Amino acid sequence: MKKWIITQTLKKILGSRKAIYTIAAILITILSDTLGMDAETAQTLVYSIMALVLGQSVADIRINSK
Repeated sequence: MKKWIITQTLKKILGSRKAIYTIAAILITILSDTLGMDAETAQTLVYSIMALVLGQSVADIRINSK
């Protein structure tokens, strides 16, 4: 039962664009030095992803309000 709950939770999270965008932003923040990215580029990417999350939130609100 516990395995099923974990599986269903992961499916729901990975089916969410906001979650995927957030995970990408976290990975960029953590791995930016390893990837050879300067701080400004990493910050620009994270800000862009934050805008995507905000835009997806607005889209979700509009879908749910109908």
